[in-house]
Amino acid sequence: MKTRLSNIALITLIAVMTMMSVGASADNIKITLKNGVVYSYDTSELDEVKYVGGEYGSATGIGVKIYLKGADSSIDFLYSEMSSFEIQSIAAPVITPGSRYITGSTTVTITCDTPGATIYYTTDGTDPTTSSRSGSSPVTFTVNETKTVRAIAVLESMTSEVVEAVYTFTNDGNLNRNALSPNWEKNTGNMTGTPKSYNFWKLEFPHISEKSNTSWLQKYIAEDVDEYGVNYNVEWDNDLVANRWTCYRMDRKNTEENVDRKDDFKADDELLEASRSTLDDYSGSGYSRGHLCPAADRKCSTAMVKQTCLLSNMQPQWQYHNGGQWASLEGDVRKWAARCDTLYVVKAATISDKVTLNGQQVDGVFSERCIGTGSDARAEGLLVPKYFYMALLAYDKSSDTYQAMGVWTYHCSGASEKVSAEYITIDELEQRTGIDFFCNLPDDIEADVEASMTRSYWIYTNSSSDKVEPR
Repeated sequence: MKTRLSNIALITLIAVMTMMSVGASADNIKITLKNGVVYSYDTSELDEVKYVGGEYGSATGIGVKIYLKGADSSIDFLYSEMSSFEIQSIAAPVITPGSRYITGSTTVTITCDTPGATIYYTTDGTDPTTSSRSGSSPVTFTVNETKTVRAIAVLESMTSEVVEAVYTFTNDGNLNRNALSPNWEKNTGNMTGTPKSYNFWKLEFPHISEKSNTSWLQKYIAEDVDEYGVNYNVEWDNDLVANRWTCYRMDRKNTEENVDRKDDFKADDELLEASRSTLDDYSGSGYSRGHLCPAADRKCSTAMVKQTCLLSNMQPQWQYHNGGQWASLEGDVRKWAARCDTLYVVKAATISDKVTLNGQQVDGVFSERCIGTGSDARAEGLLVPKYFYMALLAYDKSSDTYQAMGVWTYHCSGASEKVSAEYITIDELEQRTGIDFFCNLPDDIEADVEASMTRSYWIYTNSSSDKVEPR
């Protein structure tokens, strides 16, 4: 039996009416009356739900108004006539492993955290329905060729969102390349002319993060891209409000001109306002805006130099480090780039709570944060990395060979803390950071160049100085 709220109650309590926004979802509203009658509503079929006087169970709650899509009036219930009011949810299924390249038979498992839910799935890329293959969690099967697996979970009248994993068969021996991801369709394109997207398959890219709430930014100047290529690429952690890495390539032409540095520091408006660093975050904090792709690596174009000043390409740095050891290492990178045909560069800093050094877990960030004094500075401040590092891959065309090296430096604030930079293998750098660098190389080449560091190719120690010089 449906009972409508009295006009007097509605008029009296309209000022304390709250609303639940409703859209397509995997939720049900279940109302059980004291007389045993049950009403169920799929929230995807509703425009909105309004609570009069507060939600069910609150001291001031009177009732609920349910608005069906396209209906002229609401369906009203008094809390006093209810024995329960439930919002039921169904979890989206999880497909393991996620999208990736495969070379043979791969076991796929689909799970759902909602007890009693039935999983329906397809392997041909079509949307699953209740007529598709099904089973209870966990569902397990194998794929041994290119397949697109899509799945839903169903419980009573609730249907979850569709999830997908793409398994691409390959026999080219490169299993850890940047595999297909939910973002892949919008992240592919030809780099000739104005780039369409991020091109994660380029050699400079580390393996992209599988963490949710991550943004990828590609920076380029349209009129310069045909001659000089993309400026640089960024992976940004929106939760931590921090750059995870900046990657780019260097050819001789990137530094052959000598345009003046044009500082134009500003927030990156490609990021959501709540997730981007601002000038206020740095103002009065005591930390410098430390470039990852430096202006001097892009002296071929005034516009490209200015673009390196976006704060998404920055990490908070003590000026002693930024203008000292880090600046010296940046100069070394340009010398290395001049010695090979192409240098692929990743520059980053530790933004995780913990990193691994000598087999031990140590702090990856300082407890002190970069807290600015501007009117819009965030109270909790920006993370301050404890270590900065580089991953470098050099290609020599004449010999068709690659050389790789990692550079690791402690983020020191003054001379009393000075620690020399470490030159390590990429394998060691990956152990410390958890990031898979140069994953787009064929696996045999990647394994070879990342396991060793040919010191004589990169550096020697001048008898009068510890400065790294080209050999």
